Amino acid sequence: MKLKVTPRDKKFLIAGSVMVGIYLLAVWVIQPIHLEQKHMDQEIQNKTQFIQKYHEILSQDSYYNAKKIANERTRMTLARKFFNETQPGLAAAGLQKIVRDFALQSRVKIEQVRVEKSKVIDQMPTVPISVTLRSSLRNLSEFIFRMENSEKFLVVEEITTQRINKSNPEELKTRLLVSGFIQDLTPRPDGPKA
Repeated sequence: MKLKVTPRDKKFLIAGSVMVGIYLLAVWVIQPIHLEQKHMDQEIQNKTQFIQKYHEILSQDSYYNAKKIANERTRMTLARKFFNETQPGLAAAGLQKIVRDFALQSRVKIEQVRVEKSKVIDQMPTVPISVTLRSSLRNLSEFIFRMENSEKFLVVEEITTQRINKSNPEELKTRLLVSGFIQDLTPRPDGPKA
């Protein structure tokens, strides 16, 4: 039994073959090329955006230079708040000088100054000194005001005041524990040596 193919059937077979060929061409050739082109376009767009952002950052060079200068000024201002000496003994001597100068300016009489053992507060080495002084209430408040507004960062950790003359309640004997901070900001595992 032979199959008879009519011219009309041939046209349908040819049209079907062409359609299957076009479909296979679209699926196996054109679609991968299109997806690859789409992927390449996306990569080009990403790199273009990266370059634009890079140029925006480079164009802000003056902004970053100004920030750098401001950071340097802040660093220098902070450095003035600490004692330059890295040895606790030398820093304690500097702190004693500052306290004596404030006492002279405030008309406060220092009776005793004792250097305490150095310690670390919030990972920053400090040198505490114990100061015993005699003064009036007004002069004492002026002395403490000067310490609070010092160029150096000083902390009054303890203050003990007692009246020493019952006839003159303004005359006080005061003990202060004052701490100054050392510029060496790197924490030591065993703490600073006294």
